[in-house]
Amino acid sequence: MESVEGGCLCGAIRYRAEGNAFGSVACHCRDCQRIAAGSAANVLMMRKADVSVTGQAQAWTKQGDSGRSITRSFCGTCGTPLFIALDMLPDAVGIAVGSLDDPSAYKPGMEIWLDSAPPWHRPAPDVPQFKKGPVPAG
Repeated sequence: MESVEGGCLCGAIRYRAEGNAFGSVACHCRDCQRIAAGSAANVLMMRKADVSVTGQAQAWTKQGDSGRSITRSFCGTCGTPLFIALDMLPDAVGIAVGSLDDPSAYKPGMEIWLDSAPPWHRPAPDVPQFKKGPVPAG
């Protein structure tokens, strides 16, 4: 994948990410379940410098289960989740897979916080799985 494009449901925010993603993750923490309507939040990790955005997203920051700050960005008009920024990866941005124009190329590279996943969730086969996050809290 050399570039991806996407945006929010109402079209107020559009983005383009050039280059290859350096990671992909399905996160099952309770916060991600809330923003993903009960399932995992599926995220494509890109270098922040490779992503251009038109329109203005709203942002909300809180401490995640890892103990580190997480900033989630979304459209203030339609509510579409768009981006996630982690203070432990300051040069990266996670793109919400549901906001991609073509999400078909996405495959999770790992599944995290599976201890929080609902009992009906079936993890992707042959993908590294973590009960918590892949990086120790602290």
